[in-house]
Amino acid sequence: MGFLPVISYHQIKRPVLWQEEFHRLAPFEVEIGFGLGEFLIRSATAHPDRDYVGIEQHWERMRKALEGMSALRNIRVLKVDARVAFERLFVPETIDHVHCLFPCPWPKKGHVKHRLFSNTFLKLLNSRLKKGGGVTIVTDSAPYQAWIRQQLDATGFELASRMVGPRYDTKFERKWHNEGHEEFHELTLTKTTHVAVPLTEDTLLRDYRLKEFDPKCFRFENQTGPVSVIFKEMLFDPAKDKAMVHLVVAEEEITQHFWVAVVKKGKIWRVCQADGQSVLPTPGIARAIELVYEQARQGRAAGGEPRQRRSRT
Repeated sequence: MGFLPVISYHQIKRPVLWQEEFHRLAPFEVEIGFGLGEFLIRSATAHPDRDYVGIEQHWERMRKALEGMSALRNIRVLKVDARVAFERLFVPETIDHVHCLFPCPWPKKGHVKHRLFSNTFLKLLNSRLKKGGGVTIVTDSAPYQAWIRQQLDATGFELASRMVGPRYDTKFERKWHNEGHEEFHELTLTKTTHVAVPLTEDTLLRDYRLKEFDPKCFRFENQTGPVSVIFKEMLFDPAKDKAMVHLVVAEEEITQHFWVAVVKKGKIWRVCQADGQSVLPTPGIARAIELVYEQARQGRAAGGEPRQRRSRT
């Protein structure tokens, strides 16, 4: 395929110094939810003097978009939730403009919490934009654009809105136009006041030590709440004195599959992050390691019933 612009956000130094990534100082724009990449590719082609980062969570859409990006050196793409990206990957006051075309409006009442462009997220965007920078949002949904307007209080943005005809030529614009939509809501937010939101830093992941560990007695109790840690399975290799505990860790907008290793080193069992994983070191991941340690200690003391599948790793 040639040049691949995909950035593995797990494995790069955070926040990303995009000037170093693109090897130059240039105007810098971000598209949230670039889909098949039509707007992103056209923009990067028309403006080779600008650099672009696209954010998308759907791998199949991203895969199709990559086919049209191989000749462009001023695009990078991230497969990540936009909230995570702006919290961790972009230095404050470095972005010129953010685009988001036809985001999901989450129309059901119970799904409103999933909507992007909440008051909190708008403050985050503001913090990452340069002075005078802006955000363009286009939607076919009147209730969604009305909801965004309600989120603007104390976000440091000035709003300009208008109705526009089809002009972006994206998959969803074509879809809505074919279904009879002749005009769409275009909201332009211009930064007038800076709102400071600090970068979210990586959490230090501790290792723990156990004098004794009996895999037959290990029983993991799930934790639910703002941080949820859910047990999936445990694998144990008696030849290596090594257990691998598979957990799902969910917190805010991040859900990660994570393996905790319990491995014997000399006379001590070490409880730690398993090697070879691509995860963000978050408070939830730190809590998952701590929970395995705590429950391994409790299981040994209580002689709990087995709850794992034995296997050689």
